[in-house]
Amino acid sequence: MKIHLNPASFRPRKPEDFIGQAAKVAAALVAKAHRLRLTGEGPMKVLLYGPPGVGKTSVAEMVALALSNNEPLAIEDLNGRETTLDVVRRWMDGLAYSGFFGGFDIKIVNELDRATKESQDLLLTYLDKLRPGRAFIGTSNLQLGLLTERFQTRFQVWKITAPAADEIALWLVKRWKSPKALAHEIALGCGGCVRAALADLESAYDMGAVR
Repeated sequence: MKIHLNPASFRPRKPEDFIGQAAKVAAALVAKAHRLRLTGEGPMKVLLYGPPGVGKTSVAEMVALALSNNEPLAIEDLNGRETTLDVVRRWMDGLAYSGFFGGFDIKIVNELDRATKESQDLLLTYLDKLRPGRAFIGTSNLQLGLLTERFQTRFQVWKITAPAADEIALWLVKRWKSPKALAHEIALGCGGCVRAALADLESAYDMGAVR
């Protein structure tokens, strides 16, 4: 059997490409993003959290593209360690200006729990001053305790849980035409991590375990 895409390089393009709870969260947030972009009702402040490999970053990127009308230049994407005081100060200085691309100016911070407490404290002010046309989307693994309670209250918080093994196995069969026995083995061994499941499937093809 031959596949034409590398599973480990797969990136969802629409909410239905996700599996498990990530699909529901993506659908809800993408719909909200389209509404905000069209109506200009307000800013968007979202925090996605859950175990590694369940699609948090991909959901964040999908929502950001929906907000920006598919204009990647409107999106600044960092991780928590990169979100220093100087970076947040720069964002604060830019609050007076509206987005230049697609109407929205969007910040994504992955592993937001790795930002220092000092950066979180300044981000409180930044988040409180966000106006329509701006968005902040953060992701965090299962360590919300590293984010101050006051900081967490600034967000609409969405938890993304790991899909069940049966859901992963069925997705590998339907989306990637994996043999059922291999899909079942991979799903049981990946611990709910979709990213790991895709990497294992690609390894199986590379090693000639499936033809």
